[in-house]
Amino acid sequence: MTTTAADAAGGRFSVNKCPSEYQEYVCDLSDGDRQLAKVELGEDDQVRTQGLQHMRDWIGRHPHIRKCRTDPVFLLRFLRARKFNLPQACEMLERYLSMRQVFRIWFENLDPEDKYMKQCVATEGALPLGVDKRGRMVGLIRVRNFDATKFTCHHLGRFTHMALESFYDDQRFQIGGGVAIVDCQGATMAHFTLFKLSDIRNFMECLKHALPVRVQEVHVIGLPRIGAAIGDLILNFASAEMKRRIFFHSTLEDAMKQLDQSLLPVEYGGVQDARDIVERLRKRLEDGRDTLIQLDELEIDGEPYAAFWNQGQDEDVEFGMEID
Repeated sequence: MTTTAADAAGGRFSVNKCPSEYQEYVCDLSDGDRQLAKVELGEDDQVRTQGLQHMRDWIGRHPHIRKCRTDPVFLLRFLRARKFNLPQACEMLERYLSMRQVFRIWFENLDPEDKYMKQCVATEGALPLGVDKRGRMVGLIRVRNFDATKFTCHHLGRFTHMALESFYDDQRFQIGGGVAIVDCQGATMAHFTLFKLSDIRNFMECLKHALPVRVQEVHVIGLPRIGAAIGDLILNFASAEMKRRIFFHSTLEDAMKQLDQSLLPVEYGGVQDARDIVERLRKRLEDGRDTLIQLDELEIDGEPYAAFWNQGQDEDVEFGMEID
């Protein structure tokens, strides 16, 4: 029986890194998305085909990769995130696989049916708002909605990655990138002491080198004084390019000058009901549950990459933040 990249049952994918037959790419992009991909990423049919072939050949020869998806939409995550720079796309995939092995507590068991993941969804603290006029996926994070006495940094880290993973295979997200709105109004000291220094550093390293997302803009609203140190750390660990994309706003009114207000919830002056947005997210996670759980089958020998990530405790003690 022929082994193909996509399993017909339940939306699962083969993790055989050398299947006897690769899944073909079927382009169902709109003309507008194809044009955006050409302008933003330099993507056309030939570039895409060559990129997919290169990554598949590279995965097949890789001495440390043991199990990996090779279907087109998965590999395009990395090709598009690096604008079809093939060495950089391969390096990002390598980092992504090793990151999942090193930080299992963040990346394993991304199960929407997990008790804490269901509770995180229900808080209405993370709202995927939709696509703006420039083709970018916009998400709103309301920090105050997450109960800092109930959730740990590991719950929030796992929830964040579960939500992101549910969009990584969305081609519009791959092409247009994302805009994050982080509303810190009403956040307390407890929210800002959930994360250790090494957590912040590693997350920023993941964002720079391993997470297949093109961050277009980050808007931080109402960051209180007690969170200023966190803001400084994020900027310190961010790349020069990322620093130019992070904007701090003292008030919601100030942020509105740079945001597509029509996508926002009613309480922010928009037209969407937060409950409807949460229901769409819940349905998306439910539909993609098999694929999310199957990510645990990806495998790489993580030892050669352990030095990429900070796993020590010394910095946490010096910074004076709470250590689990």
